[in-house]
Amino acid sequence: MRNRWTAPVACLAAAVVVACSGASDEPIPAASGFQMFSGQTVLVLPVQYVRQVPGGWVGGAANSRDAARLTDTEIAFALQEQAGRASWVTPEMQVLTLRRRPGIDVDPYSLAAGEIREKGGNLKDVKDPLYGEIRTLAALFDTRYVLWPLEVYYRTEEEDTTGHLAVRTFVLDARRGDVLWYGTVVEDGDQSPTSSGALAALAQKLAVFVSP
Repeated sequence: MRNRWTAPVACLAAAVVVACSGASDEPIPAASGFQMFSGQTVLVLPVQYVRQVPGGWVGGAANSRDAARLTDTEIAFALQEQAGRASWVTPEMQVLTLRRRPGIDVDPYSLAAGEIREKGGNLKDVKDPLYGEIRTLAALFDTRYVLWPLEVYYRTEEEDTTGHLAVRTFVLDARRGDVLWYGTVVEDGDQSPTSSGALAALAQKLAVFVSP
């Protein structure tokens, strides 16, 4: 399997659980360092899928749509706390810009994400219509790199029956359509998966992990 990075980056141990460019969500050592984001403007795509967790929806949301938007907000807040390392174009910023450009027919909240969700780390590059959608959004902000926390779910391990919130995440090259990195980041606290604290902890774990 080819290296999914634009520059060589080793897979090293870290405090998060990820599938490093793998074919499954099985935990293996994390990719170390997202230095390509340093000083860059990074497009952060909205969460597209949220699976129901024990007790309801993440963050105490009423449904999957509200859960996704709440997760977007938490991730945006956590990323902004990593100030100075990269400039993050949040979903809210994308929507505000698109409202001023009514001729652009792209909805960040409803992207053609079926194939990338199904294939995960086996997907080497994205194809149309998803490629065209991402390239269009990236062009609005003159960005190349894309961070996509695609799906939030409740993950259980054999040795830990309580489980934790997790987010399947992709890093893409918007110009080439390449999948540069794929992994699953897992929150490791002991709060209820429906609590706002667990969702905030997951967002914080992701933000710290991907920040250069």
